[in-house]
Amino acid sequence: MKVITFCFMGLMFFLSSCLSETQKPKDPIWGKESCARCRMVLSEKRYAVQRVFSSGEVHFYDDLNCALSHKHEGSDEGILYVRPFGGEEWMKAQDARYQGGLMTPMNSGFGAVKEGGALSFGEVQQKIKGQ
Repeated sequence: MKVITFCFMGLMFFLSSCLSETQKPKDPIWGKESCARCRMVLSEKRYAVQRVFSSGEVHFYDDLNCALSHKHEGSDEGILYVRPFGGEEWMKAQDARYQGGLMTPMNSGFGAVKEGGALSFGEVQQKIKGQ
């Protein structure tokens, strides 16, 4: 019985690690890939956003405005990642802090920052929806 339980636990761990691998952020081909909503070429890393779905499909965006305005089919909302200014790593959008008043590609005016940032992701969502 212990062997079966151990095998089952090992299988579950393996499957969960495979699933999480499909939802990890990846870099677009800068200067070649385009925004999933407006089709503008992604060139400014500071404002780049991506949504990674459980299937592994990735939608890249040039601005938070595009990412939050893009409608998708189905119930899978995926995980939204941003690249904070001052860093090279992607992080979950809800874990980042944001700065307003910026000149962004699609005029959202908001960008994720590595340090500081007066706004939470929820506050940015409300402000973009109110525009």
